Amino acid sequence: MGNTDVMDIFRNVIKQPRNAYLDEWVAAGKKVVGYYCSYIPEEIFTAAGLLPYRLRGAGSVDSSDGDAYMSARVCTFVRHTVSLALRGQLDFLDGVVLAQNCDHIRRAADLFKKKVKLPFYSFLSIPRIPKERLFDWYLEELRRLKAELESHFKVVISDQRLEEAIVLHNATRQRVSSLYELRKKQAPPVNGEEALTITIAAHLMPRDIYNALMDELLAGLANAQGVTNYRARVIITGGELDNPEYIAGIEQQGALSVAEAVCFGQRSFGGPVGDGPGDPLQRIARHNFFQTPCARMVECFDEQVTALKNTLSEFQADGIIFQRMKFCDPWAGDGHNLYWRMRKEGIPFLGLEREYGIAASGQVGTRVQAFLEMIGK
Repeated sequence: MGNTDVMDIFRNVIKQPRNAYLDEWVAAGKKVVGYYCSYIPEEIFTAAGLLPYRLRGAGSVDSSDGDAYMSARVCTFVRHTVSLALRGQLDFLDGVVLAQNCDHIRRAADLFKKKVKLPFYSFLSIPRIPKERLFDWYLEELRRLKAELESHFKVVISDQRLEEAIVLHNATRQRVSSLYELRKKQAPPVNGEEALTITIAAHLMPRDIYNALMDELLAGLANAQGVTNYRARVIITGGELDNPEYIAGIEQQGALSVAEAVCFGQRSFGGPVGDGPGDPLQRIARHNFFQTPCARMVECFDEQVTALKNTLSEFQADGIIFQRMKFCDPWAGDGHNLYWRMRKEGIPFLGLEREYGIAASGQVGTRVQAFLEMIGK
């Protein structure tokens, strides 16, 4: 199977709420549980024999069903995902696990519980400060989730099954890391649109199948002809982004995305969960709680900046393009702070606001072109 074939598979996987691998899983009588955020560890679901499915709005033509229950000032990502659920287009789900990621998702959690009424529902309280003094709070929430999953689905999530899940998900992280290493080349073998397609697919299909497909893709990319027709290398950062077409619109202006520090991109993976003796759930919890923090976390802005600057250096990028969903309050605050910090440090920075599911507009193209000219590209 060639690179083009694997990429076609991944594009088909992310196109609609359902995909062929998900349908095979469901047809075999296996269960699927949805979730929104990487602070909810997938390994727990895998260890329970469940398919973790990261909620998206792909395939939603409008958000009218969600609009009926939610303010127009709730972001369109949340309104589209809720609309899919209310229309029955997520009827393959056997449950959801949600958390107070933001006020908008907190409202979505109410609607999933009251209006969608899936067989299983759990809500986690996750601390907003990734400090050691709050780790036990987070760990206890995961232990409660583990007990609820065991009770409802009549399974035992043993330490051995958690260890096996860690190995499986670490294998995915290693493959994504290998993909990103290839993107450090002056002529990367994939562009940003392709890379985001690849990382989104990981959250929507069984990981053993995904890992096998990634092996084929990486083998083909090792000696593939790279991308050279670009004016500048950029890092794309900000909040939720699962629309590769948006990146394609940016890249059409000559700004090659060499890393996506966004939800569904690099931020969703990180390094491997550590091995060694001791409670595997605690190791999973430590990996997720102390991941590179996003805007939902507070008192850690310097850590975010350091991680972003390190990415900028590692991938030899010329600037940063920050994007956020309209009405996303946490990322609005971070975007403001990032603008002034990057300006102070002389790092080219462009801020963009967008709506869910809409490709980059002509206005975005104009702004990206002006950005490239500003940095001399």
